[in-house]
Amino acid sequence: MMTKLFLGFSLLGAEWVMFLLILISLFSVTLMFERARFYGAALKNIEEFRKKIRDAVQSGEWDRAREIARHRLNEQVGALDLETPMAVALLEHKGEREAKVLNEVGNDPVVRTRIQWEKNLSILATVGNNAPFVGLFGTVLGIIKAFHDLSQQAAGGVTTVMSGVSEALVATGVGILVAIPAVVAYNIFQRRNKTALMQAESLKSFLVAQLISRK
Repeated sequence: MMTKLFLGFSLLGAEWVMFLLILISLFSVTLMFERARFYGAALKNIEEFRKKIRDAVQSGEWDRAREIARHRLNEQVGALDLETPMAVALLEHKGEREAKVLNEVGNDPVVRTRIQWEKNLSILATVGNNAPFVGLFGTVLGIIKAFHDLSQQAAGGVTTVMSGVSEALVATGVGILVAIPAVVAYNIFQRRNKTALMQAESLKSFLVAQLISRK
């Protein structure tokens, strides 16, 4: 009974799987553009910000450093970098001199902001890992249909089977084609996240050291 039900489902062929892969591809490309735009907005002028903060703090101009951080934070709408909220949090606690407390103060905004930075990356990873299997599933369905057609039209012989199999294999190719950009984008974005986190840790260590040692 179950075999007949699955056979009936298989006879739909691989065409609907192709449409599914196309939809998945469009969705993943949309996510890639959204993430690229987010990171671009979040990291805009970040090097200049780091330099200004470091110069102001090294000069002992704590109020100016705080205003620089606040100004950037107010300008960032919907696309925060990892460093600005952390800098604001630490500079707002300039009366504190205990390293453990300052590290916790700096970690909190970084952890909360990372949620935005990692948004949708798991979806790209899922597409990259599973699109080839979706394509392979379409290929299996196509092969089943090809052999079923052969059993119904014996006169077609090998030609019927080879034609059906070649069409079915397209699904696997499309699945791989959908997966590659998703995997590449995921790796690029993950690398960007790690780099931004290291930069945030570097600035946090600098600010904590300066806050502890200030006169």
